Amino acid sequence: MVVMATSHAPKPPKLGTHPLPAISTSVPVPPMNPEPNIPGLPPAASRPASVWWMILIGAAVLLGLGILWRVEPAGQPFFPRCWLYQTTGLQCPGCGATRAVHALLNGRLQEAIQLNALLVAALPLALWMAIRWLWGWRTGRWWPNPLVHPWVLALLGGLVFGFGIGRNLGG
Repeated sequence: MVVMATSHAPKPPKLGTHPLPAISTSVPVPPMNPEPNIPGLPPAASRPASVWWMILIGAAVLLGLGILWRVEPAGQPFFPRCWLYQTTGLQCPGCGATRAVHALLNGRLQEAIQLNALLVAALPLALWMAIRWLWGWRTGRWWPNPLVHPWVLALLGGLVFGFGIGRNLGG
């Protein structure tokens, strides 16, 4: 006589069914532009406080660039020093950027490239981002942002890291 063992384990639930009730995970999202725009005027006109912030920031940037244009950064106590270079003797990716901007403002492109080639190479991207931001802020229509893609940020991070390593390998 042969006896067969059977298991009394519960059967698994059918696909698509679950014993617990469904929980809603949707969260209400506010609209992208909650402020109403005044017809015929750009979105910035309905936010006068932001205009004053833009004027203040723009004036500060122009004042800083004016000082940097007139004053040679090397040897001045009020221009920042690189703490990495002072403590280790190694140049970080930003070393020479202030002197490079001074050289650019005075029309010396070759000197700026020698001081910090990464800064000079990044100027077109910085200019694009500034114009893109001003245009979008003023009109409400935004140009494409290349920095929203993770692979672009990873590429830029790798370039900065590689530049920092490479500028310390050479003699």
